[in-house]
Amino acid sequence: MVARVRQASLTAVLAAGLLGLLGGCFGVSGNPSYFPYLLPTGDIIRTHAKPPGAGYYADFDPHSCRLEVRPLESTDPVQTQHVFLATIYDDKGVPRRDRRIEWMLEGVGNIVEVDESGYFPGRGYKVDNKYAVSYTDYHEHHITRGNANPNDDFVIRPGQSWCVISSAVEGDSHLTVYAPEIANWDAHKVFVTDHWVDAEWTMPPPGASRAGTQHVFSTTVFRHTDHKPLAGYRVRYRILDGPPARFLPDGGPEAVATTNLDGNAPVGLAQVSAQGGVNRIGIEIIRPPDPRTPSGAGITIGHGETTMEWSAPTVTLTKTGPPGVGVGQEVPYAIALVNTGKVETQGLTVRDTLPEGLQYLRSEPPAIVENNQLIWTLAGLTPGAGHNLSVTCRAQRVGPVTNRVLVTAADGVRAESSATTQITSPQLNVRLDGPTTGFVNMPLTFQVSVSNPGTGPAANVVLVSEFDPGLEHETRYQKVELPVGNLQPGETKLVNGQPITLTLTPRRVGRLGIRVTAMGDGNLTAHAEQAVDVRQPQLALTKTGPAVRYVDQSAVWELRVVNQGEAALTNVVVRDQLPPELGFVSATQGGQLSEGQVLWSLGNLAPGEQRAVQVTTRCLRITPRTINQATATADPGVQVQAQAALEVRGLPAYRLEVSDTEDPVEVGSRTTYQIEVTNQGSLPGNQVEVIGLVPPEMRLLNANGPSQPRIDGARVYFPPVDNLQPKAAFHYTIEVQAVTPGDARFRVELRSETLKDPVIKEESTNVYPAGGGPGGGAGAGTRPPSGAPGGTEPPPAGPSSSEPPPGIPVRPEPAGPVGPAAPTPGIPSV
Repeated sequence: MVARVRQASLTAVLAAGLLGLLGGCFGVSGNPSYFPYLLPTGDIIRTHAKPPGAGYYADFDPHSCRLEVRPLESTDPVQTQHVFLATIYDDKGVPRRDRRIEWMLEGVGNIVEVDESGYFPGRGYKVDNKYAVSYTDYHEHHITRGNANPNDDFVIRPGQSWCVISSAVEGDSHLTVYAPEIANWDAHKVFVTDHWVDAEWTMPPPGASRAGTQHVFSTTVFRHTDHKPLAGYRVRYRILDGPPARFLPDGGPEAVATTNLDGNAPVGLAQVSAQGGVNRIGIEIIRPPDPRTPSGAGITIGHGETTMEWSAPTVTLTKTGPPGVGVGQEVPYAIALVNTGKVETQGLTVRDTLPEGLQYLRSEPPAIVENNQLIWTLAGLTPGAGHNLSVTCRAQRVGPVTNRVLVTAADGVRAESSATTQITSPQLNVRLDGPTTGFVNMPLTFQVSVSNPGTGPAANVVLVSEFDPGLEHETRYQKVELPVGNLQPGETKLVNGQPITLTLTPRRVGRLGIRVTAMGDGNLTAHAEQAVDVRQPQLALTKTGPAVRYVDQSAVWELRVVNQGEAALTNVVVRDQLPPELGFVSATQGGQLSEGQVLWSLGNLAPGEQRAVQVTTRCLRITPRTINQATATADPGVQVQAQAALEVRGLPAYRLEVSDTEDPVEVGSRTTYQIEVTNQGSLPGNQVEVIGLVPPEMRLLNANGPSQPRIDGARVYFPPVDNLQPKAAFHYTIEVQAVTPGDARFRVELRSETLKDPVIKEESTNVYPAGGGPGGGAGAGTRPPSGAPGGTEPPPAGPSSSEPPPGIPVRPEPAGPVGPAAPTPGIPSV
């Protein structure tokens, strides 16, 4: 065992050394290679085309006799590529392997790739974009271009090699292909031309017309790079073979058309005499001469063929019928005529011969009856058009009957067809299965099966379902018919492997019946019945909540569901659709907000059971009326609704501010009290009135405001003013003169129709003696502390958020004079 291991190790070492030696001998590089191709790519080794010494001048390879290259000339769109195949043959026409081929390119374009298959010195190589060397292959290779189109793949067979060229610009590529191992100088070179054009074309499709008429062919030429039409290209049309025809208008076997601005080159073709057959039309696409050489003849860049078929009409006749029917049943036959030719037929006559055992009943269209034949006279048919006839007979005896039909036309068209029907004795059996209890408005599904236990097919079987009033079908009819079709002996009609279903919805309580009848041709009938006991599920929903709330107040709603029926309800779900004026705050019983709905899943409700849930909302905006809609659903198929209306009102809310312009002030000097009333609420404020009380230390000089003030001694009364808009303010000023030193307290009262009590505020002013300093008396030069009269501003005046505002208070008459005082000029006194 140890000896075998040592022998295997030695063999591996020798193999690795041999591989390294070969790589060194043949110039193999150490470049990494891609799995699974383990051998490295190797250096390019340029070799001589012929042997050294005297062999250079000899015919050193007498087996290489002929070089063939395909194609010799081609036209290709720019920015594509073309593959050229070269084959070296011996004198017996057998391809020779491992023969050298040199590729030399002149003109536009480049050599993109050359056959480099093989190992070490026998491999091909590309020297530059104009010169390359390859060797004919030993084995067959299928070469794909790496795309999803299998049509552009090509096969390299033994003795062949290949080269790929491409060009980005228009022009001609001239490729010289040279086989140095062929001794005959006249046979070892082949010259190939590839025309590169920025053009593509669409050949006209094959045409078909009635013999003796005309047809128009059109070839379309467009640019390859952007597919825009090309004008000025010539298209040559030639009649290659077929019945006598000519091109219009000149009437010759050849015509040349020039593409118009749409890239189309149309030409007309007509027959010399009307006869059937096919013309082959050869087509050549000719590029205009080079603008640099206007006298040039142009270059043929494309070839193609199309055909013109001059044909006569052909009618296909088909007659179909049931394979079997019962005695006494109707036997429907269908006759179809189709013009499968490429030209119109002339008038048609159809004759249907009825065999013994069939009684004619009717046909569509109506036929002319002559003895046992039905005859129709029909109009001619355009290509692809057809006529459909129907015949209905009655089976009169048991056994096979064959019905034959014949169609003929004035232009010699003729066709026949037949249908054979086996007349037997069928039977019907029907079964109805389904629930025996149900609920109002809950659909019930019944299974209906119909079978044929007889010995022959049951034809035109129809199921008729009838049910008592109170059971509703989706069609809203009390009688529903379902065509079943034909039933073979022993067959049961199924839909997707299941019995036929009948779905009915109970609409009232009680015992209701269903009856199903199966009917078929030959007076075949079968019946089945079933009754269902229908009950009424009842679910009630109530919703309660406040009738009036104010903006930013909360509103609590209670929803109560009750099972008022005799059957249990399952999957009870309550949904409360909040209107835009209400915002969700919270919900009891696990209620969740989803897309504007508050949803509760309450499970099951036994008969008489009830559940209550609550949702708390916040009033977001003013509205005279909004509806909060709730829905409760439950199985089986119960849905009820409830709603509650709410009025959301708005409120004015006032902020009163008082300040003096000069403080302290000297006796004999003036100061002005500025009063600002701001509406911080959501509704306009009405009946806004302000009363100012001038302190004894001051004498009133002047007063201004949104209403004309009235004076009553030291009291300044501004009459009520309406329509103080939200976020707006009324401004008042009272100008006074200091007359007595001391701590003067100016008092302001604010009233409105929505204020239960007046808002009162004081402003303190320090009055000091004339000629003295502003120090001295109690409180001089200081403001009252927060909370004292004239101190920190109170909150905006308005009703509390927990109750609606009171009515408009009764305004007291202004008080009498506090003491004698001279009226101020410009201010009326009372």
